[in-house]
Amino acid sequence: MSIEGVGLLIVAIVGSLFMLGVASSGTRLVRDNQVGILTRKMGGKPLPQGQIIARNQEVGVLATVLRPGLYWRFPLFWKFETVPVTVIGPDQIGVVESVDGQALPPGRLLGDAVDCDSFQDGRAFLQNGGKKGPQIEILRPGVYRINTRLFSVRTMRATSIEAGKVGVAVALDGNPLPSGYIVAPKPVDADPDDRVRIRQHRFFQDGQAFIESGGYRGPQLETLQPGNYYINPLLFEIQKHPVADVPPGYVAVLRSNVGRELDESNTPRDAENEVDLRQPIHEGVEKLLINDREKRGILRDPIAPGTYNLNPIAYNPFLVPTSAVTIDWAAGARVRMDLPSPVPVEIEPSADGRAAEFFKFAQLRVTSMDGFHLDVDVRMIIRIRPEYAPFVIARFGSVENLIEQIVHPLVDSSFRNRAGEEKAIAFVQGRSELQQQALSKARDEFQHYFVDAQNLLIAYIAVDQTLLDTQTRKEIAAQQQEQYKQEALAESERISVQEQMARADQQAQVVEAKLSVDIAADRAEAARREAEGVRDSTGARADGDARAVRQVGLATAEAYAAQAEVVGPDRLAILKVLQQVAEGEVKITPDVVVSGNGESGGGGLFNAWLATSLTPDGPRQDGATSALQPPEDAADDDLLNEADVEADAVAVTEDGSDEAPQIEDEEELKADKEL
Repeated sequence: MSIEGVGLLIVAIVGSLFMLGVASSGTRLVRDNQVGILTRKMGGKPLPQGQIIARNQEVGVLATVLRPGLYWRFPLFWKFETVPVTVIGPDQIGVVESVDGQALPPGRLLGDAVDCDSFQDGRAFLQNGGKKGPQIEILRPGVYRINTRLFSVRTMRATSIEAGKVGVAVALDGNPLPSGYIVAPKPVDADPDDRVRIRQHRFFQDGQAFIESGGYRGPQLETLQPGNYYINPLLFEIQKHPVADVPPGYVAVLRSNVGRELDESNTPRDAENEVDLRQPIHEGVEKLLINDREKRGILRDPIAPGTYNLNPIAYNPFLVPTSAVTIDWAAGARVRMDLPSPVPVEIEPSADGRAAEFFKFAQLRVTSMDGFHLDVDVRMIIRIRPEYAPFVIARFGSVENLIEQIVHPLVDSSFRNRAGEEKAIAFVQGRSELQQQALSKARDEFQHYFVDAQNLLIAYIAVDQTLLDTQTRKEIAAQQQEQYKQEALAESERISVQEQMARADQQAQVVEAKLSVDIAADRAEAARREAEGVRDSTGARADGDARAVRQVGLATAEAYAAQAEVVGPDRLAILKVLQQVAEGEVKITPDVVVSGNGESGGGGLFNAWLATSLTPDGPRQDGATSALQPPEDAADDDLLNEADVEADAVAVTEDGSDEAPQIEDEEELKADKEL
């Protein structure tokens, strides 16, 4: 081979190697997780003033990126580089800032969103009017092929609202907040010109919708509930606040900060036009209470106990206790010496900022009419009804102000005035009446301020020691007198007890004596009853016998009268005697005859004794007489028969059943008896 051929071969080989080197250096592979970025080094138009990214064949970084694949560019004209894709995690967002584009409008902080496939089409972003600087649109979780030479992407955590919290959005961009507003008005829902429905910003996650609906900068009325939100932190600052908790026994009065400031027609009247401080708050006097939550003022309707996702910038809650509120004037509280009267020195709010339930004041120090200083411990219980809570807040601003301005001065003056009208001892002794009067006065006064005075208690009254000593000595003397009386009474009782004990010791004998008396009384009563029985029985038997004898006598008298009429009285008497002799009732002959010659007196006596001894029955031992002398019993029988006859005659005459016996009958009876 000739030298020329060798030279040509060498040139060909060198050219081939060069071309191979150029081809290999211009070839690039863009992988799946990469993005290819091209930079034109020469062969194009220069970039316009102010541009950084080439859009139309200019020299510089191209806005369009290369997707995964194999690419070749002539290395003398192009610079080829690959960057990782942009990955946004599940709980993250991507905040984008553009290095090129149109200038932001005056007053704007963020560039409006344009159609650019979530910043993956840089050329479309620049051609559609994308703005230079921070962008209002964010990248949500996902994978994006973004030209990192055009867009700077920062990953940030998504907004998370924990349970028990409420999120308040403060817009950093949008229309300026109108003068007189604290809370931004709500964005409109439609274009006022063509009434086209405007999309919602969906809890501030669509920043462009917020801007297009006329959103204002500043605190927003709408709140974020617990959860995760994809919100652009460059557009909204999210403040987290605790939820509003209204505990049981309270209501919350809301003061609205929404809307414009109150104008002259919606403000209280001038002080000189007020009729009375006690006059209730209502529309005719003070127009402070409202019903519209989108207006500024105090809402008429309080909220009941519960948990609320309340915007604390838009609404200020004032807790008002609707149960018992205790106010103490007691020893131990510190007194501010720069004020002439005790002031509330110790207010005990709860840990969560609720309204105070317990207020402490220094003791009520009063002076009596006789110049003694008295310290009074008082406890008062008041209650505010739920429907009156807005009036209390509108009038006083807080329950603390109500206590300081109304309750404390009224109770203090009430006790001071009463103490100045009475002596110290009378003041102390009339505590019960004082307590009732103070409570009654408090109820009358507090009703003008929509407060119920439920109770007032006087716990203790500290009296000057000198007065106490005097009163103590006086009381001790009175107690000693009473003690002496009681001791005398005790001695008297002791005497009575001893007497009772002595009686108790003799109780057995007393009982026995009483039983003997009772037994004797019972026996006497029995004897009396027996005697009465015997008397009644004897009387009855005597009456029966007398009646029988009378009947027999009457019958005999009638028989005698009849016989006397037939044979005559004399003959009848002789016949009767003969009849008795015949029947043996009358003896006419002696049973024993003793005779003597009568020469000596001794024989007569012996004969008499012998005659008596020889009778059939012997000598009578009962003292009865012999047959020669009529027995006394016979005489008694005759007397009894005569008495019976007379009694019968009298009885017949008294009862009127028969006439009195005739005289001749009586003479006949008398003759019979003589016989």
